[in-house]
Amino acid sequence: MRRAILIAVLIVALAGSACIRTKTPLSVHETKTFPTAPGKLVRFDVGSLDVDVRVAPASAITAEVEIDARSSSRGAAHRWVESHSPVFEDSSSALEIRQPSGRTGIVVFGFLNAKARVKLVIPPECRLEVRTSSGDVAVRGDAVLAGPVRVRASSGDVTVTGGLRELIVKTSSGDVVVRHQALTELEADTTSGDVTLESGSQRAIVGTSSGDVRLEQLQGGLSVDTSSGEVAASWAALAPGANVRVHTSSGDVRLRIPEAAPLRGHISTRSGSIHSDFSGTGERREHEISFTAAGDAIEIDVNTSSGDVNVHKHP
Repeated sequence: MRRAILIAVLIVALAGSACIRTKTPLSVHETKTFPTAPGKLVRFDVGSLDVDVRVAPASAITAEVEIDARSSSRGAAHRWVESHSPVFEDSSSALEIRQPSGRTGIVVFGFLNAKARVKLVIPPECRLEVRTSSGDVAVRGDAVLAGPVRVRASSGDVTVTGGLRELIVKTSSGDVVVRHQALTELEADTTSGDVTLESGSQRAIVGTSSGDVRLEQLQGGLSVDTSSGEVAASWAALAPGANVRVHTSSGDVRLRIPEAAPLRGHISTRSGSIHSDFSGTGERREHEISFTAAGDAIEIDVNTSSGDVNVHKHP
């Protein structure tokens, strides 16, 4: 009798697992359009939704919502879709896109695989602000927004491959990556996230805790504050009068500066080593080098506690 009961239980379990594997996913795919206007603000506050923005000449703002949920519980899938379906509130001056308020955590006995994304096409006359928690943010496009783009994220990554000239971004553990299009200004503040700039900027201000900083093709002033993160920066051009300031705790610093740049200021470390290709009128000590170029010069201020500092020339 016990054996028959055990066999029956196994049959039911197998049948249930077969049903789980064949569950049909719930999907939402819809497109909305909204009027545009010079200076109109597009603001996201979407929690865990991914955001994909393309900047392109257009006569309207176009939003595409993509949501897919597959679960062992159809009710759980429905609840997840409802809690992640963005709400649009439009006016003549602003388009607000937000995730519904309330609980977004779904308890499932089984499995739940789900994703949600909002894809937006906006003309360059608009302004853009994005706030997410775990959602990733991507901005791209050949056209360029006139004003600064502001992004605030928690664990989501921020990737920019075009569409803007000024980026002000704050993240917790999310990485920030900018490539393909040079900026006029970058302001990035992260906790453990890395900051990578491959396409250059006329001005950069970066603050991190344990995140690494890698900046290439810079064309102007730089200010970096970090604790244990490493800093690597290189310049395509650097005019006299610009300021280069890097302060770290235990992170190493590597700078590549145009060879013709006159330097004024100092490089110091408490217990790390210093190597510099620039000498000139500088006075060299064991843990400090000072530069005293006359006239217009690059103001340099590099300080680290236990990190090494390397400053190289390049043509």
